[in-house]
Amino acid sequence: MRLAVIDLGTNTFNLLIVDFDQHGKFSTVFNTKMAVKIGEGAMIKNLLQPEPMARGMAALSEYMRIIDQHKCDKTVAFATSAIRSTSNGGEFADNVQKELGLSINVIDGDEEAQLIYEGVDLAVKFEKEPMVIMDIGGGSTEFVIADETGVLWKKSYLLGISRILQMLEPSDPVTPSDIENLNNLLQEQLTELLANCEKFSVKTLIGSSGSFDSFFEMIMAEKGIDRLANSVVSEEFNLDELETLHQRLITYDYQTRKSIPGLVEMRVDTIHLASYFVQWVLEQCGLERLLLSSYALKEGVLHRALENRV
Repeated sequence: MRLAVIDLGTNTFNLLIVDFDQHGKFSTVFNTKMAVKIGEGAMIKNLLQPEPMARGMAALSEYMRIIDQHKCDKTVAFATSAIRSTSNGGEFADNVQKELGLSINVIDGDEEAQLIYEGVDLAVKFEKEPMVIMDIGGGSTEFVIADETGVLWKKSYLLGISRILQMLEPSDPVTPSDIENLNNLLQEQLTELLANCEKFSVKTLIGSSGSFDSFFEMIMAEKGIDRLANSVVSEEFNLDELETLHQRLITYDYQTRKSIPGLVEMRVDTIHLASYFVQWVLEQCGLERLLLSSYALKEGVLHRALENRV
């Protein structure tokens, strides 16, 4: 069976096409992403704006063309924070159905966290000691604490990195006052996360896809290594290297960040804030290791498709 999965994120629309064999294993046929930024200007007003919606429709039209070209047997589309949390997100989904014949499943934050876990579980081996997954989206950020038995705690926070950018409107480069505002926001919102990391004695963070991929690619690029050339789906960060990268990112302005090898353009405006967010979680939760999972939401959807649950 050939399956297409479309993940409509706040910043990025992802398309993954895979073939399932008779043993339930999948192989990637096609994988791409577009920096649609459908949540642009929407986080504060709670309203999707006309231009981002037009970009979203154009991206989905192109994806449907690719899906048709690859003769997929089934297409599954999921939408997350920007579309679920805006007053006209449902209207956008309805228009996509009318114009393109694509049915979009708008999932809530709890379901998103569960799907992220199921995707990460395909890339990282969970063991007896609980670990916490962090998935930094544009509109929301999900945290999941899990061990070899499954999910122990999960929560979706309205702390997506584009939402934070629109809420705080920091200077470029950021000032000490901007950092204080971000620190206060995280301290105010994430008390339940800190309590559960302590409760379950969590020592390892798993960063899923997105910004974490970018952190790793920047570190590898500095060493002259093209990480994208291999197909490894799980890596471990050197925390000293990550801290060194963070100290650079947090002082750089937009143009300087844009020149960093390994950083894709779609993340230039938010990567320094994402870096601070990660360093904050590592420090406040007393975490000692950071793993990277290149699998996340869309691979979780694949997992469900394999079990015929979507």
